[in-house]
Parts: sequence; C-alpha cells; structure tokens
Amino acid sequence: MKVRIPVPREHGAWAMLYGPLVVAVATIGRFEWSVLLFLVAVTAVFLAHEPLATVARSSSSRAVNAERLRQSRRWLIIYFAIAAGATAPLLVYYQRLYLIMFGALLGALLMLHIYLASKRAERKIMGEFLGVLSLTLTAPGAYYIVQGRFDKLSLLLWVLNMLYFTSAIFYVKMRVSKFAKKKESSLLTWQCTVYHAFLLVFISSLVWLGWIPGVVFLAFVPIILRAFWAMASREFRLNLKRIGFTELGYTMVFVVFLVWGLRLS
Repeated sequence: MKVRIPVPREHGAWAMLYGPLVVAVATIGRFEWSVLLFLVAVTAVFLAHEPLATVARSSSSRAVNAERLRQSRRWLIIYFAIAAGATAPLLVYYQRLYLIMFGALLGALLMLHIYLASKRAERKIMGEFLGVLSLTLTAPGAYYIVQGRFDKLSLLLWVLNMLYFTSAIFYVKMRVSKFAKKKESSLLTWQCTVYHAFLLVFISSLVWLGWIPGVVFLAFVPIILRAFWAMASREFRLNLKRIGFTELGYTMVFVVFLVWGLRLS
C-alpha cells in the first residue's frame, strides 16, 4: 500500500511560516544552532496540522476513509514526537522556558483553527486570519530563541508580518470573487479596500511617529499598489498559480526591505 506523507500544499503557508523566522534572525544579525531546533519544531507542528484536521473531521463525520484516518493518526504521532524532541533541548539546555507559554498560545490558535476545519469553515476570512496569526508567530519565537527575551521589537516583528500576510487573504478572495462573479464580490472588494487603506494609514503613522524607519514602509508598497490596481482593474482572467508565484515575489521584497529597515533602526 502506497504511503502518503501528509504535507500542506499551500505554498503561501510555507512562506508565512519561514518568512517571519528569516526576518527575525536577519534583523538580529546573529545565527545560533538553537534556531535550527526551533525550525524543526515549528515545521513539525505545521506538518501536523493536516493529519490533525483529518482526525478532527472524523469525529464529526463518517466521510473520512478508515485507512486515511489510520495514516493520519500515525503521522500525527510522528510529527508531535519530532516537535517534542526538538523542543526538549531548547527548554533543558538553552533554558528557553517561555517556550511553554509560546507553545500554549500556538496550541490554542491551532486547536481553534482545527475546530473551524472540522466545521468546513477554515477557508473563511476568520479561519485564514487565525492561520496567519499562528504561522507568523515564528517571528517572535525565533527572536526569543536567539535573544532569550520577548520585548517590543519581538512584538513589532509579529505585528508587521501579520499585517503583511493578512493582505493576501483579502486580495485573493477579492480576485476570485470578481472572476467568478459571486454575489459577495462587492462586499469582498469593499473589505479589501478598507483593509489596505487601513494598512497604508497604519504603516505611515508608525513611520511618522518614528517607531519604524521609512524603508519599512517600502516593504508594504508593492502589496498596497497591487491591491488597489486589482480593485480598479477590469481584467477577467484568473491564474491562481501566477498569483501564487507573484505573492512569493512580493514576500521576498517584503523580507529584504523589512530587514533592511529594522537593522537601520
């Protein structure tokens, strides 16, 4: 029997997981081997999401294949064992004890997202936003692993990454609804407009207050421009693969300018 390794297929989710981590380590400007342990741990927890969602759905529906359910349980144990094995040295040797609270927060967000998945509601805005909150926790998490503390910069890293990746939720939903001519297209376009207007004002305010340098503002310019262009565009084609690769390019620009700006400060 063919063994299927459950791996998330959404490329954007991988970018949300690793992008904030890279930003945090590059902003500090110092790499430590403990970061690799943290990377293994968060990757294992991320990979556990799919089998955990399958198990959760099986409790509320009989539509899950029995063999798939058995494999999901097996991989769930494997992934959690890897996560525990990578976390143990961080707690015992590196004395990063606040990882316990960090893990509790991550676990709560994960279980809430799994609950939504069991109700087939994980693709709604709230479900996807919970996913962004969870995945971008790698920024303050990696910061704590290297620095040994949580502070204002670790919170700023989380907020900036969260704001950036939330943009894609509204943008992609608006593009899909406009292409499919769904009845909620006008509402989603309005929500996308409001969010990106808020993003523009909020980041500009942080620059004006002196909390972040102007270079950080440049990290958000591409996604703000692409959102407002899409709102005004009458283009009726939709290529999700192209959108995915374009978003990956925007993320690379975001990482470079964000790290550049934060290191300047």
